[in-house]
Amino acid sequence: MIPSSPLVFLDANVLYSRTLRDWICLLALESAYDLRYSEDVLAEWMYRLRRKRPELSEHAIGGQRRKFVAAFPDGMVTGYSPGSVPCPPDPDDRHVLAAAIHGGVDVLVTNDRQGREAFPPECVRDRLEVHTADEFLDHVAGDSMAPVWRVLARQLDYYRRTRGTGDYDEAELVAFLRKAGAARFAERLERLAT
Repeated sequence: MIPSSPLVFLDANVLYSRTLRDWICLLALESAYDLRYSEDVLAEWMYRLRRKRPELSEHAIGGQRRKFVAAFPDGMVTGYSPGSVPCPPDPDDRHVLAAAIHGGVDVLVTNDRQGREAFPPECVRDRLEVHTADEFLDHVAGDSMAPVWRVLARQLDYYRRTRGTGDYDEAELVAFLRKAGAARFAERLERLAT
């Protein structure tokens, strides 16, 4: 059971998706929860972004990192040791679990390809819950739609201003969420917006 004001650790695969990152970060700024991350997670995010978009400038890629850290300056988890956790099955995920446990978080949000099997119960040992970004966003919306409506309004305003057109609507943002793998959350927004 996720507490009412949880500490939430984000995996790099969630930060990588602009849509998911925007929604999760904007909702955190609405005080729905507190975000945690590690230097290793930020490095993995930047590495994957650079691999996909090698033509982008340092300002475009590094600027995303700097804005994220500036928005959540107290979220950095340090002092963890990946060797302190005997699992998960993929050794490349150890730093994520070690930082999440060391940071005392309630929820680890990950879109790992292996799903919950990437962080099986014997690894998390009742210390935290593991959720996909879609599950977590849907949980936040289930707790209270007020911050979700505020973020939706901010998102619409942003797209209308930056795209130079005033005709962006909820349906387009819902489509972005579906494309990012947040189908359950998108469906909830779609149902409630009509």
